[in-house]
Amino acid sequence: MFALLGAMVLTGCGTEQRYLYVEDAPHDTPMPITNNYDATIYPNDQLYIYVGSQSPSTVKAFNQETNTDKVIRDRSALKGYLVSQSGHIVFPILGRIEVAGMTRSELERRLETMLIDGQYVTDPVVTVNLMNFHVTVIGEVKQPRVVVAEGSRLTIFEALAQCGDITIDGLRTNVVVVRSGVNTQTVDTLDLTRKEVLSSPYYYLQQNDIVFVEPTEKKKKKAWRNEDWPKYLNIGAQSIRLAYSTIRYLQLSKR
Repeated sequence: MFALLGAMVLTGCGTEQRYLYVEDAPHDTPMPITNNYDATIYPNDQLYIYVGSQSPSTVKAFNQETNTDKVIRDRSALKGYLVSQSGHIVFPILGRIEVAGMTRSELERRLETMLIDGQYVTDPVVTVNLMNFHVTVIGEVKQPRVVVAEGSRLTIFEALAQCGDITIDGLRTNVVVVRSGVNTQTVDTLDLTRKEVLSSPYYYLQQNDIVFVEPTEKKKKKAWRNEDWPKYLNIGAQSIRLAYSTIRYLQLSKR
């Protein structure tokens, strides 16, 4: 009896553990950060670019789309810089600049270098942010949706939280992330119950990522029964009616 009770307790604990996030992470113990995050720029991104300087008059021409007064009055009035399908933007005075595949910080440093080398600004400080950063979360979450984030930094846990978290029927051990590059696409899976997720390159989501939470086997079977059994019952009923009609016809034809 005690053995049976012990087995039941262990089974219950095992079931509970599948619903815990990063359950094996040490408590009150600092963990080193190994995945330094910086958003990558892709075609169709909308970029906020602001050039700062100790001499405001020297950077005015470079801030046509990011005037600070306009930002305060109406953020939606900002147009930003649309990255073309070929991966470039057209920046005031500097002209066409290839930006797709660069990170935000790389573009900031590149613009600062171009402004200094061109003798336009002696002390530029460039800020680049994504204006249309979003990811798509689907599958076994309470509210599947497109998550639009302020700025350009969003963890997978933040995205799931904005969708009401994973449902009781979702697999926390097998969350799929589809990531599109400039000319590539990669697919990987995350185990949200293990601490390794914190160092994964998919922990911080990138622009246009798709997150899919797979249903449990129990949910898959339940969905199959709910969707297919009515169809099979209807086919079975029709077959019974056809068989009955055939037998009835044969009986009558013998008379």
